Amino acid sequence: MHRRRLTHAVLWIVGAAAALYIAGCGSNDSASPSSVADLSVTSSVVNGHSHTMNSPSSDQMHPADTTYMSSATLNHTHSITLTASQLATIAAGGTVTVTSTASTVTGNHTHDFTFQGKK
Repeated sequence: MHRRRLTHAVLWIVGAAAALYIAGCGSNDSASPSSVADLSVTSSVVNGHSHTMNSPSSDQMHPADTTYMSSATLNHTHSITLTASQLATIAAGGTVTVTSTASTVTGNHTHDFTFQGKK
């Protein structure tokens, strides 16, 4: 019985060590978690108003084409799409400007959103 407990304890320790090793392994991400930040961007002012949009740092660290919704202003929102390449540029500290989808509320219009990476 004592031998069985010792075997279980050794297996648990080996399993825990393996889990720590796996959790501690690096990756090939182009941006490390400490080099990027969540971004909150305010759009250009068009027809007397602007919108904000948030892009989490996790999207920059694992870039894939992503569509976001702007804040609601004057009863409407806009969609903003960032490509994987644009998100990677932002993660590297670069600047990207994208134009939102159009809205016909307050007149047919779009907004520009400029993202500046925080490196």
